[in-house]
Amino acid sequence: MIERKVPRTDDPGRGMSYAVKSKKTMFLLGVFLLISPVLFSQMAMAEEQPTDTLNIENGNISISEVGKATQTGNTYTFSNDRGLRLTGTSDQYGITVRYGVGTGNPVKLKLDNLQIDTSKNDLCAFSILENASVVIELMDGTDNRLTSADYYAGLQAQNLGGKAGEVRITGTGALTAIGGRGSAGIGGAQNITHWYGTGGNITIDSGTITAAGGEEGAGIGGGYKGDGGVIRISGGMVTARGGKYAAGIGGGHYGLAGSLDTTSENINAQGGDGADTIGNGADYTEKNAGETVIDVQQSTDVKVDTAPTARSAQTASSREEEARQDTTEPVMKAGAGSIILSFGLLLLLMGAELGLCKRMEKHCLEDERSQGQ
Repeated sequence: MIERKVPRTDDPGRGMSYAVKSKKTMFLLGVFLLISPVLFSQMAMAEEQPTDTLNIENGNISISEVGKATQTGNTYTFSNDRGLRLTGTSDQYGITVRYGVGTGNPVKLKLDNLQIDTSKNDLCAFSILENASVVIELMDGTDNRLTSADYYAGLQAQNLGGKAGEVRITGTGALTAIGGRGSAGIGGAQNITHWYGTGGNITIDSGTITAAGGEEGAGIGGGYKGDGGVIRISGGMVTARGGKYAAGIGGGHYGLAGSLDTTSENINAQGGDGADTIGNGADYTEKNAGETVIDVQQSTDVKVDTAPTARSAQTASSREEEARQDTTEPVMKAGAGSIILSFGLLLLLMGAELGLCKRMEKHCLEDERSQGQ
């Protein structure tokens, strides 16, 4: 008869097995407590936070949807009826309204002494991408200034392949917009449309506006080789100065006037060498035949050449694709990636500890068998 031996509860090997299991549990609990602050902080970061004000000093601001903005990894919601107030001073951060945001329901932004000068950081101070629509209110008594690097407009709203960024400026405050080389103060940028910086849809209802183009960029309108786009100025006090060979209001160097409707009585415009004060940039006859109408208060209708070249169409399609790709939110992806990485690290640690514990338990069982024999 074979006698079956049962390990005693006071067996040292048996006690070691229980100790291993207890240590394993405590270790996993410790790992969870250690890593949980990271997990929960990442989740909190991805949550939307209500606000009515963002300060540019805290980082780049991206308007990703009507009533939604992101900054430094945080997502904020705001009432579009009241508008989002933008304030602060920066020489390294800018503002972007993403592709298509505000179509049919413009994003309302209120500038409160916003001062951005990115001229030394290869960045646009304030960019409105294609098919996006924005209403900017200059808050009463404020002085706002947007200065961009070369190849970017100060307040950038461009037209790409018929898809125009749109901006309407209202309010009683002041705005100064200064473009870099090849770009308008307000309008198109050489960098954006790959040498054809056509302006978008620009409306000025009120405010004290000063716009200065960089070399070969209009004060308000087109950048280098860019047409003026659609420009309507019905009120406010507007001063527009074109860069070398560019119109004060209208086309950049080689650019055409576009569609201009300037009915305000308080416009002071100055064109560069060989360019119109309000109208075409210098050397605009290089373009092919086309037609547009300029409706300027102090002149009769003038028909000018407007057809784009083949090169303009080719670059438009490539830039459109680039703009579409720019609509994704890298901040949200980064937040989700951090959460996944944290969970993955936790699982990896748990797996490693379980493997270690199993090996230790195996050795304990072998010890128990050897002691029982």
